[in-house]
Amino acid sequence: NRLSRDLLFEVPQPLSSGALTVNQNTATMVNKGIEANLDIEFIRSSDFVFSTNINVSTVNNEITKMPVSVPEFVTGTKKYSVGASIFEYWLRTYYGVDPSDGAALYVSANKTSATGRRFITNSAGGIDTVTTLIANGKFEYNGSVIPDLYGSLAPTITFKGFTLSGLLTFQLGGLTYDGLYQSLMSTSNYGGALHTDILKRWQNEGDVTDVPRMDAGRGADFNATSSRWLIDASFLNIRNINLSYSLPKGLISKWKISGAQVFVGAENVAFFSKRKGMNNQQAFSGVTSNAYPPARVISGGFTLNF
Repeated sequence: NRLSRDLLFEVPQPLSSGALTVNQNTATMVNKGIEANLDIEFIRSSDFVFSTNINVSTVNNEITKMPVSVPEFVTGTKKYSVGASIFEYWLRTYYGVDPSDGAALYVSANKTSATGRRFITNSAGGIDTVTTLIANGKFEYNGSVIPDLYGSLAPTITFKGFTLSGLLTFQLGGLTYDGLYQSLMSTSNYGGALHTDILKRWQNEGDVTDVPRMDAGRGADFNATSSRWLIDASFLNIRNINLSYSLPKGLISKWKISGAQVFVGAENVAFFSKRKGMNNQQAFSGVTSNAYPPARVISGGFTLNF
């Protein structure tokens, strides 16, 4: 339970002051969570041991005080305000695709303006007011970067002289804003690379899909920043696997060697996430960028102790 007071904040100033912002120590934030670390030994005999280390954590972030002159502050995909988290997404809410013409739909913020407005019957039989214009889309909190649970698992198995160990990291829940995927789904730029999901686009009246029609003239509305690009950030990462064998001391003692071991290991073995190629671990802010993932490395060797 950590309370952080007097956080440095860029407070906007009147234009007459000659400065757009001034850094001031004024804001308060609290982080709460639980961390558990367990060492468990499942099996132990004279020749065989199976054990593991499990580390799990939770965290909750909340802003409890904002500058008086700045009760709300939007930065990128987030909005800072009292009672909210610095990791909550503040985005226009994506509704889906109109099956009649393939237009992208957003929850409407203005229910009186006729420009771009449509009425859609929802699954409960009610009527939802939506819009085809992103400028009329409704801003809302749309989930958080923070996972429900994250941690690691480090199992170890020993059998006589052999030792097999590994390290796995994981995350359950949380959201990532996949801006890279967004750029690969844009049809506004001719000759650009596209994601294969563009093949799922709306093409004929009655098509039911979550990908709008290809329309270079409507790219600003159809591929705009919105909750459409949020994706489940859960992942499982096999960080490393190691196998070693210690030669029996009775075999090596005649060569005046006190210990000898051969080993083989692999780093960055595999990464599993909802969208192939997306590195959810890249930044805790939940916004990814073009970056190579850690390279897979396989190595081996031996050690001798004289």
